[in-house]
Amino acid sequence: MNNRDLQAGARQLEATLLGELPALSALRAALHHRLFDRLPAPGPHPEEAWAVQILSERGALLAGDDGWCASAAMTELLRAQDDLAALVEFTALAACDILRHGPALSSGVRAFQSRAETFGFFRYDRARGTGAAQIEDTAPWVAYVTALSRREAPVLAPLIPLDGCARLLEIGGNTGVMAEALLARHRALSATVLDLPAVCHLGRARMKHRPEPRLSFLPGDARETAWPAADAVLFKSVLHDWAPDDARALLRQAAAHLPPGGRVIVCERGALADEPVPGGLSAAANLVFGPFYRAPAVYRDWMVAAGLRPLPPVDAQLDMTFHVIAAEKSA
Repeated sequence: MNNRDLQAGARQLEATLLGELPALSALRAALHHRLFDRLPAPGPHPEEAWAVQILSERGALLAGDDGWCASAAMTELLRAQDDLAALVEFTALAACDILRHGPALSSGVRAFQSRAETFGFFRYDRARGTGAAQIEDTAPWVAYVTALSRREAPVLAPLIPLDGCARLLEIGGNTGVMAEALLARHRALSATVLDLPAVCHLGRARMKHRPEPRLSFLPGDARETAWPAADAVLFKSVLHDWAPDDARALLRQAAAHLPPGGRVIVCERGALADEPVPGGLSAAANLVFGPFYRAPAVYRDWMVAAGLRPLPPVDAQLDMTFHVIAAEKSA
């Protein structure tokens, strides 16, 4: 099996394991009990037999001469076991919220938010400092966003229009996964990630053993911290977190900050209403944010109102349709 086929098989297996309740439950238990770290093994612990059966039926485990072992596709997924665990935990959390509190959405977004645990998971307030407890509270959601970014960056980075740009500022760039992918594509580019202090701390820790001198982290709040010089400002999966007035203000701030010819780039999932009806348990991870996703025309209109000239839009299909909406500042 060549590498491309192996990766395709791993993606298909991941979709299966995260997409149905028995498989997600079995995978979550296996990761929690470090089952995969004990393979190959002649047999699971008795209390793990149900998980092994389900995982073997889905193609994650195989029975061999030495006992149970991970399949090739599962072995590929386990190369990033921490990422997989983060995806599993958030999918389970989001699915519980949709099942328990989904009817509250018919009463309005605020009613759902007040009940759903998903929104308490993203403790942005705790990320404003770098004390041990603050890092501990921030690490789980940062790990989830990092796991998503690792899956998204190979597809999205080639679509981000940075040709001719020398200094990128990524607002809310988390641990720098997307910025790192963009630096690999544009050798003359440098990048600064502006994010909350605990997030930047975790980003530097991620890069500790393979430092990238062209990537720096600037801890702060994008609304208050002075922005470094840049000729491109990127908002990737950030603006849906902000109310319309705040999102528009950030786009205006980016437009004012750039020199003539500079670019503002928004990369976001589109409106849920414009997507095919999602299926499978893993859809819950996006359903909880569905009310906040916007059509790309919304961002384009806001950019035009900020005095920017739109560039041709680009789309990519991942778990949903991602839209790359870019605009340039006129001379």
